[in-house]
Amino acid sequence: MRCHRCKGEPIGVCPFCGRLICEDCYRPHVYVLTVYVGEAQTPKAIAVSNALWCQTCRPHPAPIPMPELF
Repeated sequence: MRCHRCKGEPIGVCPFCGRLICEDCYRPHVYVLTVYVGEAQTPKAIAVSNALWCQTCRPHPAPIPMPELF
């Protein structure tokens, strides 16, 4: 398998879309692992900074409401 952009040797997988990416084609991006309600009912997030990002997919900048899950 090769980088989806340049066909180079991949160093990892974009956590947003699953594409393989090489060292020359990736860019850092914040990846939110989970969101939960903390003390005093304040929403908090556990995130990873500098996650690999393929630059092709477009992660949403804000959470998407999904009321149908409840």
